[in-house]
Amino acid sequence: MLNTCATRFTDFLDSKDLRYDTKLGERGRSIVSFPYDGKVTKLYFSGDDGTYLSMYTIYESVPAEKAADILVVCNELNCKYKWVKFYLDDDNDLIVEADAILTVSTAADVAFELMLRLFDITGESKAKIMKAIYA
Repeated sequence: MLNTCATRFTDFLDSKDLRYDTKLGERGRSIVSFPYDGKVTKLYFSGDDGTYLSMYTIYESVPAEKAADILVVCNELNCKYKWVKFYLDDDNDLIVEADAILTVSTAADVAFELMLRLFDITGESKAKIMKAIYA
């Protein structure tokens, strides 16, 4: 069974007829996978009642020879946008991450708003990211 905040969030998604998948993770974490724009954002609800939220999108796989260019772009984007973090993981995947502390009463609204901000910011950043990887 999903924790309380994840349940509130999925109930909200259901009310909007939005598609998603769920699963239970380690140590009581609830994971909601939300597809958008050809990618999947995973929302991890953990802690008491799922009040700690961390969401991740694997945005793009970066060729090793472009890693330095993308790190410069990540730094620029991290300075520009305070709601999300851009970084390269150990597999050279460009990750976009957002974190929040939720309350049970506002979990659905806050999680959805943060997810929309992540989508908006990655959309605004797409041209800069793609230019660094593919130019």
